[in-house]
Amino acid sequence: MTDATPTLADNYKALARTWAATVTVVTMLDENDDLDGFTATAFLTVSIDPPIILVSVQKSTLASETLSKCKAFAVNLLAPDQAEISNTFARPQVQRKESWDSIPFKEGVAGAPLLKGTAGAFTATVRQIIEAGDHLLVLGDVKDIHVHESPETLMYHNRRYGKVAYHE
Repeated sequence: MTDATPTLADNYKALARTWAATVTVVTMLDENDDLDGFTATAFLTVSIDPPIILVSVQKSTLASETLSKCKAFAVNLLAPDQAEISNTFARPQVQRKESWDSIPFKEGVAGAPLLKGTAGAFTATVRQIIEAGDHLLVLGDVKDIHVHESPETLMYHNRRYGKVAYHE
């Protein structure tokens, strides 16, 4: 029996799992005005003046094609009680489309769906798309900001959901 030596990719994934991140669901309308969305933890704010955000999406997914062609998209910051919504939007696109009937939302800028019960959302239009390895980095010009019901966000760390625990 031989011990397998971890590869760079294995070590990359293992270390990346230790990075705690707010869970977001990126929502948009496709070119046929059908609802779509996907779960993303690779999201960040880039600039305050002008306000710019960035979302990373795997190139091999249908969501990457939809996001690169949409008029506007929303980055919904999920509340701690919305893990099931995260799981729903992590599924393949065909399964996600069936789920929209049970997910409450309202229409935002250019039709981008804003999920209800979240900590908030940024609505943006696509500014620039950058290819980076097996992902697309989508920069968005923020057009509207929505602060919703929950003051806390759902966190993802080491393959588990949670929320921040503050220490005094």
